[in-house]
Amino acid sequence: MTTPRPSDDPDRPRIPTQAELDAEDMAEIARRSKDNDHNNRYPARPVDPGAPPRVLTRDARIVFYIAAAACAAWMIYGFVNLSWLESLMAERLLPGLESVKGIDPDTKAVSMADFWTPGLLIGIPLFTALGYPLLVGIAKGHSRNVRSIYLSLIVVTVLFTIVGSDLLFGYPEVSVVARVLAWIHCGALVLSGLITLRKQVSEWLPLSMAAKPFRRSRDE
Repeated sequence: MTTPRPSDDPDRPRIPTQAELDAEDMAEIARRSKDNDHNNRYPARPVDPGAPPRVLTRDARIVFYIAAAACAAWMIYGFVNLSWLESLMAERLLPGLESVKGIDPDTKAVSMADFWTPGLLIGIPLFTALGYPLLVGIAKGHSRNVRSIYLSLIVVTVLFTIVGSDLLFGYPEVSVVARVLAWIHCGALVLSGLITLRKQVSEWLPLSMAAKPFRRSRDE
């Protein structure tokens, strides 16, 4: 193909050379490719996601209320029998402290029991209470990230509840009802988290905004 020569007539429009046309085409292709890659890595969120699914606004919250009620029940039981539970925990901790040098095992066991018994009775319900605004925030904020935080909080709360209920109520003298309430608490929290993972909730929430890995060029 012959390259057009510029005309000597200044009034005639200049005809671009083939090299200039090729450069413009390559620049346009590069721009479109960059835009497509950006859109693929960072998809736009829908303007109107619609009403949140009922399983999120109703079912998950009902199950959470069951968890909160069970938690409140065993917490009240614990505070009503606080002194007794502290003495039971101190007796449980004492054998492990007798081999520790430089401390009075009896005093240390009582001190630890006096701290951990009310600490667990306050801390676990507090972690549970923090979950409710997160659960509500999933629907109000239309946020997948809030759901991830909520699920992480559930994992931490359940682990603390399992360990804490054993330290608080894992004694033959303590009514088995307290341990059953603790397990209902854990099970309801887990079920609430699983409900937020249901298909209709995942489809309603925005797509993950995690950046996709960049593609390497063939020369690398």
